[in-house]
Formats: sequence, C-alpha cells, structure tokens
Amino acid sequence: MSKILVTTSPFGKTSERPKALLQSHDVVYNDMERKHTQDELCKILSSVNPDYIIAGTEKYDRNTLCSCKNLKMISRVGIGVDGIDFDCCKERGIVVSNTPDAPSNAVAELTILQMLNMLRKVQNVSTALSKQDKWNRYIGRELRSCVVGVVGMGRIGKLVVDKMSSLSRNKILINDIDPNTLYENIQVAPATIYKIFDECDIITIHIPLNDGKINNKGFICKHELGMMKPDVRLLNMSRGGIINEDDLYNWLKENKKACAAIDCFENEVYRGKLTKLGNAYLTPHLGSCTVDSRNAMETEASQNVIDHIMDREIKNRVV
Repeated sequence: MSKILVTTSPFGKTSERPKALLQSHDVVYNDMERKHTQDELCKILSSVNPDYIIAGTEKYDRNTLCSCKNLKMISRVGIGVDGIDFDCCKERGIVVSNTPDAPSNAVAELTILQMLNMLRKVQNVSTALSKQDKWNRYIGRELRSCVVGVVGMGRIGKLVVDKMSSLSRNKILINDIDPNTLYENIQVAPATIYKIFDECDIITIHIPLNDGKINNKGFICKHELGMMKPDVRLLNMSRGGIINEDDLYNWLKENKKACAAIDCFENEVYRGKLTKLGNAYLTPHLGSCTVDSRNAMETEASQNVIDHIMDREIKNRVV
C-alpha cells in the first residue's frame, strides 16, 4: 500500500471519482481548505513522508523536497510546474506529471469573460445608480472593434482565438516563442511582441513562467507597460510573476482608462496594492474552477499516480 499526500484544495468535491481511484491506498488529504504555506508544507511532508504527492500550485524546491525521503512522484493537478525543482527530481528519480488539457477550456472561457467585462465594465454595478437616482451607464466598446493580441499560442491561446473567432471578426495578432507556430485562421496574423504592445486594444498573456527554455518572470514591467495604449485591456491568466505587480499598480494608477484582469499572483493569497484599484479586475486563481475542469484535473492527476504504482505509461509526464 502506497502513502499518498493530496496537497491541492479543493479535492473530490465535484466528483467522487478521484478519491475512488485512491481508496485502496493510505491517503492524507489537505483539510485546511486553502493552499499550504511553505512552512506548513514542509512540516506535513516530514510528518507524512509520502511516496506520492497529488499537488496544487505550492512550490517544491530542493529544500522542500528534502522533507520527503521516500518520494517517487509529484502529480500536478493543473498545468504549471514552474514551482518544481526539475534538477532535484531528476537526481532523485522523482517523476513529475501534470494535466495540461483538463483546465484549458475553462481558462480560455474566463479570458473571454474578462475581455468583455473590461470593455463594458459590467462588474462595476455599485456605481450604476447615482445620488440623483439616475442611471450612470458606462459607454463601452465592442470586441469586434478591438485589435486583440494573444501572447503564447499553446493550448489556451489557441482556444482563446477560436472563441473570439466565433464571437466576432476582429483582427487578432499572435506571438509565440516558436517562430514556426502555425494557426489556420484568416483573422490571425503573426506579430512581434513590440507590435502587439503598441497596436493592440486587448492583450492577453498565455505563457509559462518557466518552461525550461526561458524564464518569463518580469516579462512585462514598467518599460513594456509604457509601450501600451493608455486605455489597453491587459490580461494575465497564466502564472503569477509574469507581470511585475508593483509596476502594474503604478501604471494603472496613472492610466485610469486602462484595465487589467489578473487571475494569478506571485504570492497567493494576494493582498497587495492592486486590490485598491477600480481598474484592476482581480480573481482568486479560479481559471480552472469549473465542475468539468476540476473533475478532469483531479481524475487525471490521480490516475497518473495509479499508473505509476502499476508500472504503466504515465500521461503527460514532464520529468
């Protein structure tokens, strides 16, 4: 019987299937209903000493991994694996896997939702009625009138383009680290990142923080923000740290017609200065929080662990 630690939360709330897959093993679940702090994580790892971890977005650096001597595998619920020390895992023979397909559609849908939200400012309902009992109706823009830039044409970026194409016939500029990336869509045109920053009314970021080839931390800072239109709509639904949060705060404070929709932060739970701004549309890392997405992510992550235990091929193995 293998010892399995499930650190992600929630887990098994939208379907019984993930827990059913693990029921014949010794499983310890995260009962805190939130993400562990790094200190809490190290204490739990030392106490449980798991063979397998079904992980959330917490970090597994070399020091943290030293807390679990028997670890054979980290099965990530979701896409991002930038918080895992690959070199240490390779040295110790620790397998790493993720579930990249499961949350993609949910994140793409949230992206479209926030684009429309920022164009029409639907969430600002508290200002809809004035003291004179008259409607204060914001006159927004339509998606079809906007030039949209999509940075990163992986699973989510392509889904965003597909969904925009079904909604409107607007111009879409795309940029990807792979210059040979092809996408068959008459609305799409490859562009340099600087062209996107300069020309686009909406810019949405869908790149990894660190994919082993390039570290994108601070990809957008003061300099890059200064290239954008003063009324741009900027979205980060990928990873915290890709946009410098202090620079974004200062820029949004100065450019009140601009908006930013941010779903992931460098440190979570986020309590930073962006919460003070009306033109910062913040969500609590809920891109994947749909019933369909959670079911698929948790089931696939659990299945990856079972496949490793049974010495079967592992889907979406990263290390």
